[in-house]
Order: sequence, then structure tokens, then C-alpha cells
Amino acid sequence: MKHTIKAIGPEIHMLNHMITKVLTYHVRASGIDEITLMHGWILRYLYENREQAIFQKDIEKTFSIGRSTVTNIIQILEKKGYVKREFVEHDARLKKVMLTEKGKKSHESIEVLVSRLDAMLEDGISEEELLLFFKVTDMIKENLRKQKAEYMKGGAECLEHC
Repeated sequence: MKHTIKAIGPEIHMLNHMITKVLTYHVRASGIDEITLMHGWILRYLYENREQAIFQKDIEKTFSIGRSTVTNIIQILEKKGYVKREFVEHDARLKKVMLTEKGKKSHESIEVLVSRLDAMLEDGISEEELLLFFKVTDMIKENLRKQKAEYMKGGAECLEHC
């Protein structure tokens, strides 16, 4: 392990916390019903994939979150009127998750806020530095995937059971 002044994990956690606080403030200030950052990401995912059937398992896989967490999020978003679930014709056991009109409009408003936030985050950072940042984050994600795969195979211990 390289000895650095800072550790990657705490830095990422701190950035996530700071971004969440700023975005939450702007969402509330704009009058959008209170939703979490994860709710916003799921609304975005549903919006970007609105032409295809999206199921709970798709959300679980895309965001690497558990079934019960996704169930709770969908229930909250449904209660607030952002999403609805509909049975699929060919299999009555399956329900696709879809945005309502309110969900579409809220996503579009949030997307404007996210674009402004991204522009603010990129301020003073060159294109080259951004490319390097994304390259490094991709490498970190790959290292985490490898660690999880090793743990799932039982070949290596995963930090706190991935």
C-alpha cells in the first residue's frame, strides 16, 4: 500500500456528503418535494430508460443496492406520485416501474439543478484533469468489483463483507 497524506475512502465519502448537502439545499429551495439523492438518481434512470420496461431488479443491479432498499424507495416515490407500477401483460408476477407526469417534470427540474452543480464542481478543472479524474474513479470501481468477485467466490476476504 502506498503511503499518502489522504485516504481515498474518506475523501470520496466527504465529497459525497458535501455534494448531497448542496444538491438537497437547491432541490428544497426550488420547491420540489423532498427527495434524496438516490431518489433523484432513480428518477433519472427511469427517465433515460422510459422507452423500455424497467423492473425493480434492474434498479437493484444498476445502483448496486439491495432488494428491500429498492422496495422502500419505490414505495416512497409511488406515495409521492413520482412513479407507478404496472403489471406486465405476459407475466402477472412482474411489475414494471414507470415515471408519472409528476415524476417526469420533477426529473427535468432536478436535471437543471444537477447540470448547474456539475458546472460548479468542474470550475477551474481542466479537460485533461477531468479525464484523469474519471480514469481514476473507473479504476477504483474496477478494484472494488474485483474485490467483491473474489469475496463472492470465497477466495479472499472482503473488507467488511462487501
